[in-house]
Amino acid sequence: MGLAWGAVVFLLSLMHGGPLVEHVRTSLDRFAFADDVRVLVHPLYRVEDGSLFPRDPMADYYLASLPDGYHLFYRLFGPLVGVMALSKALPYLLFAATLVLLAVAAERLGGTAAVFGTLSLALGSAFVLGRAVGALPRGFALPLVAGGAACLVFGRARALAALTVLSAAFYPVVALLLGVAVTGLVLLPPNSRGCTAGWSLSKRLVLLAVTAVLSAAAIAPSALRLSRYGPAITPAAWHRFPEAGPGGRFQDADRPPFKALPAAALAPLEAALVGAEVPLLRLTDARRFASVLCPALLVLAACGWVAQARKRAEALRLSLLAASAVVCHTASLLLEPRLFLPERHLAYAVPVVALLAVPSTLGLFANAEQPRRRALPFAFVALVLALLGAHGSGWTGITVRVPPADRPLFAALARLPKEAVIAGFPDETTDSVPYLSRRTVFVARETHMPFHEGFAALMAQRMRALTDAYFGTTADPVRTLRDRHGVTHVLLDRRHHRAPPPYFVPFGAEVTRAFERGRAGGFFFANAPAGALVYELGEYRLFDLSRL
Repeated sequence: MGLAWGAVVFLLSLMHGGPLVEHVRTSLDRFAFADDVRVLVHPLYRVEDGSLFPRDPMADYYLASLPDGYHLFYRLFGPLVGVMALSKALPYLLFAATLVLLAVAAERLGGTAAVFGTLSLALGSAFVLGRAVGALPRGFALPLVAGGAACLVFGRARALAALTVLSAAFYPVVALLLGVAVTGLVLLPPNSRGCTAGWSLSKRLVLLAVTAVLSAAAIAPSALRLSRYGPAITPAAWHRFPEAGPGGRFQDADRPPFKALPAAALAPLEAALVGAEVPLLRLTDARRFASVLCPALLVLAACGWVAQARKRAEALRLSLLAASAVVCHTASLLLEPRLFLPERHLAYAVPVVALLAVPSTLGLFANAEQPRRRALPFAFVALVLALLGAHGSGWTGITVRVPPADRPLFAALARLPKEAVIAGFPDETTDSVPYLSRRTVFVARETHMPFHEGFAALMAQRMRALTDAYFGTTADPVRTLRDRHGVTHVLLDRRHHRAPPPYFVPFGAEVTRAFERGRAGGFFFANAPAGALVYELGEYRLFDLSRL
């Protein structure tokens, strides 16, 4: 066994080591990061310095939304190594934990061939490492689901219950998923339910009740904090908050109507199985044929798993994870938005099931007496990797890289007083200011999320005040920005005075109208008092409103 595992590690290092090293090197650059760190990581700078973002309702809102276990983790370790450093290093630990847990489950299900296939697909996928980048709450999802899958395979109901509670403290979507799975596990026939085989029904129900109570207790604080921001925005409120509907802030996958199964499972299935970069073998263009290959492999794996589930308790128990995803997704569709976005229940369960099930489809032959039959799993895994396997990517999950020419701007903004509030048009540059410069911005597109009515109303008010001042023809709206809203500086990108920058519904049309008025009457900031200009770099101009 030791020799086989050594061979697996050697081959995987040979195939995937280069892109992984390149990924680490890329991530060391503080100006290269996942876009969502600008939403959830920058408010955590307060654990290092409580005086940061003193007048930032966006930071307050997103801190309120964070699961308490996740927030506690950063409060404990953020001051020791730095929040930014932690968010860059932790993804590799989460990635390694996911790989180890997948390997343990795969070995039990299909032997060495399954371990090699599972790990190679996971290392070549853009999804597994990509979801960990930034060490956001979602970064804990795959390790927790992979741990849940291992618990199911080995029949460890108590460990699965503990993982459910832990998930509630770090990423509640997974808690619901694992909670349904542990319920199914303890209700299986005695010969299939693992460590609870000899337990009475009352003892099993007590385990479920304790798990539910502790999970609810872990989720309740953040739910209570968010209740201060009003009710969640549903389609019935889109006429009042069009930014939550078509053409608004969210992509189609993140707002109703959501896809139903099985169509909804195809995207996470492809994300898990189809390689991110250069194919291991150039036999096919995996992405070109993904719509055919992935469903075909899924059907084949399902047939293999039906056969295995009839004979092996491990396969039957892992199937509970797939069943749990179906139950949670269906319930989320019916109760949307009360059980999170429906696609989130598939986004983590489907990849884990696929990464385990496809390479171990022929797991029944792993311990066959005849050498030819024992070779079948290896041949099948080789076929899967030839069709779908890839070398991975040095950029997986790293979606933003600030151009070198713009980097001095963030250093200049970092020198402003901590109580500064910077109003710039919400684009890639403004979005990155809180993360890179640790200074408050008045409006950022990344944090302009219409989830709750109270927060959405505040952001709409701010966006309109910014639009009036940014494209205004007089000093009046600028003084309003300063005196009523507490803005201390305006960051102007002069390109926005040559063409109106895009923004989502309903603000995009308002920006265009304000731009046309400003072009006709003369933009105030084009002729602002020279003493108010305190910094310039390329197209950027920074104005101190106290000097107007």
